[in-house]
Amino acid sequence: MTAELPEGFEDLMPFIDWARPTELGRNEKRWSVTLDESQKFYDAMLARGPAALEYLNQFSLENISGADRALLDMCLALAEAAATIEMYEDPQPKYVFPIQRFVPVHDKWPLTGNRGEK
Repeated sequence: MTAELPEGFEDLMPFIDWARPTELGRNEKRWSVTLDESQKFYDAMLARGPAALEYLNQFSLENISGADRALLDMCLALAEAAATIEMYEDPQPKYVFPIQRFVPVHDKWPLTGNRGEK
């Protein structure tokens, strides 16, 4: 199954791999890319984020799915990319816990849609 985005957000398709359903998955993505890749994603989402959030505001979190959920996950991934760009300037910063040791307990929360995915 190929991930999709809602109509009007096709320009974000090059970044669809950032659409991870859990915080751990989004952090693993952040740690696995180069600073340049993070910067490109960050810039694209910073520009499109307001429109994405306005679009997503029509849905309740309990009912969001499919392409809409992928867009939401990309908005959430912006927070992870922001840490790389704004704070660390390194996708694998020193002096922080390795991402493999970071296990957010709220990734088990029902609204995360966690189905064992990263």
